[in-house]
Amino acid sequence: MKILHLSDTHGLHHRIKDMPEADVIVHSGDISNNGTESEVLDFLNWYIELPYPHKIFVTAQSEKPVERVWQTL
Repeated sequence: MKILHLSDTHGLHHRIKDMPEADVIVHSGDISNNGTESEVLDFLNWYIELPYPHKIFVTAQSEKPVERVWQTL
């Protein structure tokens, strides 16, 4: 099993290109600069479109809007 781990992308996730193949992708927090709802939505929309069969996402303390956004999905 191959696991790809990302973290601390701070709103720059769209710059990540040519990620390797993996069975699971894990992002462990710090997805945004300011933790705003729009930053969170931008990241989540990008993340769900990635071509990995299994995705794990762990929020950072500063990313409280994730809870509000997640409840609306």
